[in-house]
Amino acid sequence: MKIQGVEVTVAALSLRAPILSAGVSHFEKTTLFLRVLTDQGSGWGECSAYSGARPPDPTVEDVEPFVVDRVVTRLFEACDRDELIPAASVVEACIGTSVGEQSVAAALEMAVLDAELRSTSGSLAALLGDERREVESGALVGIPPERDLGALVDLVGSALDAGARRVRLKIEPGWDHVPLNAVRERFGDAVLQADANGSFEPGLAADLRGLDAYHLRCLEQPFPAEDLRAHRALADTMSTPIALDESLWSLDRVRAALEAGACGVACLKPGRLGGVFAAVAAARACARAGVDCFVGGFFETGLGRSVNAALAGRAEFGLPGDLGDPDRYLVANPFSYLECGDGTVRLSDAPGFGAELRPQVLAAQQVHVRRLRYPS
Repeated sequence: MKIQGVEVTVAALSLRAPILSAGVSHFEKTTLFLRVLTDQGSGWGECSAYSGARPPDPTVEDVEPFVVDRVVTRLFEACDRDELIPAASVVEACIGTSVGEQSVAAALEMAVLDAELRSTSGSLAALLGDERREVESGALVGIPPERDLGALVDLVGSALDAGARRVRLKIEPGWDHVPLNAVRERFGDAVLQADANGSFEPGLAADLRGLDAYHLRCLEQPFPAEDLRAHRALADTMSTPIALDESLWSLDRVRAALEAGACGVACLKPGRLGGVFAAVAAARACARAGVDCFVGGFFETGLGRSVNAALAGRAEFGLPGDLGDPDRYLVANPFSYLECGDGTVRLSDAPGFGAELRPQVLAAQQVHVRRLRYPS
């Protein structure tokens, strides 16, 4: 399959409600899509960069246009040397050293993979060797406006009523024990995770150890992403497993965290790690180390989330992922999603990912479109 051109689309997607996490509020999700044209059809990819992202993750403004052009140029140069670039080799051909470059390379991989699978009538679930036809889905509940405990409990109740197999609660300094206690008292048997997004300093470890009282499935990213040593020290003094998310910004970084014993759970995001195949390698490394993992999300459209669901079908992913229906948080989702119900997502055996473009929805939210080395 010969790659002939790349189309870059930036779209401003409206959220149904603001999403609040430690120190950050998201009111919309500006998203970058890459469409790859080949001699056998086209495919779509979704970049994990988004407006309002915090390090190590890039914003759309960080990567478009300069990082996008740099990564796409590398792909075209590889195509000039060897016309046939399979999807599994895309990231190797064009990836750089930054997380921004990894996110763009992952989107290119997704787009080429989509075109490749559609041209051969293959599904991503089959390609990845998924052992399950359905995967479990969790829900995320942010910090409510004005830290309203009643609103928090209502949001958790709605998520559980919709079938969420676990609920991931955002916390930050000053919003930790009180909300977790309120939710645990109301939903005694619910599977709960707490996600701090790196907002605590290691000096607050003693306070975090008190979170053992709430019987969490894991405490995610309590400290800044760079500090594996502090996470290891906290893990040694808590019964609650420590999960890492932002700390896992590359496959090498996953291996370093495992070697350091810094986590008992890993949140793996293919967009950050450099694509689906990098995420599979990371999951295999976690399995060898005896570390549980789940597929994390960036509030994707139906496109990126369908890819994540197929990834979650692999045996290494033993925990419910961030796989809820994007129609629940996006006002207008430009790509269809998979069949959902009662906390599960049914994987697709259709060619590609099972996500289909909704052209009018995407066109209505476009900010701009650029074409790179587009065929005449």
